[in-house]
Amino acid sequence: MMFLAASAVLAANTLLLSYLIRTDHLTIAVSYSLFIGFLVIIVFLGISVPIILIIAKNVSSPVEKMLDKTRYDALTGIFNRRYVDENLKSLINFMSRSGGKLTVLMIDIDFFKEYNNKYGYNAGDNCLKFIANILSKTVSRSEDFVARYGGKEFVVVLPNTDENGAQVIAQRSLAVIRDCKIPHEINNAANFVTISIGAVTGTPEFSQSPDEYIKRAGEMLKKSIQDGCNRYSFETI
Repeated sequence: MMFLAASAVLAANTLLLSYLIRTDHLTIAVSYSLFIGFLVIIVFLGISVPIILIIAKNVSSPVEKMLDKTRYDALTGIFNRRYVDENLKSLINFMSRSGGKLTVLMIDIDFFKEYNNKYGYNAGDNCLKFIANILSKTVSRSEDFVARYGGKEFVVVLPNTDENGAQVIAQRSLAVIRDCKIPHEINNAANFVTISIGAVTGTPEFSQSPDEYIKRAGEMLKKSIQDGCNRYSFETI
């Protein structure tokens, strides 16, 4: 359509331009040809720019959605391990310059294999989604985030959170999951679903890697499980 419109304007005025040349109106012809050329460009751009923008938006939108999906867990809808690995490194780099404490919590659902065996994998998936939703509600600041890190493991990342804040969040997370009273008859820690938590807090340094925080939080998580589950263990890096 835009080419037809521009072509129609150009064709009609080419005839008039030819007439001016034949009748020796050369000065008027030159001025007129410049004006028509400018007009055709304006007509073309005036129609094409919006179309180009629409096409660009339609092309980029699916790409953006595809990129977003690579950072979200398909089952629970929260962030995934890839997002943690990418953003934790950026946080460490940023906070090594700005200062402040960084807290990482590693969370595991107690006796989840037994839960799946007892209630079935559909119930297990629903339990994972429920836990993900509850944990997401335990953090309220925009910079905090929760991610599914493995099959039954979650990570909570809390920038600018000190030792006291870390323990408050850990205690709150334990309490809200307990209060849900999701039946779990084969949980040795209780007769409902519970979680175990490993928490670490440190002052980020540029030389540190995300693995250091994840590894130390994982070690604290193992301690919680060894001590009987349904609890948290804390360490300062």
